[in-house]
Amino acid sequence: MKNSSSQGLKLTTVIFAVIIMAVSAMLSGNSVAENMDVEITQSEE
Repeated sequence: MKNSSSQGLKLTTVIFAVIIMAVSAMLSGNSVAENMDVEITQSEE
């Protein structure tokens, strides 16, 4: 019983970490994309 509950806790922690990483990746990905767009438009001028 102890083993299965700790396994479930680890699984929940992993899922939680993956969700956090996905959200932060989307947020940072959006800002990076905006910065790249700004740099590209500036270099074209």
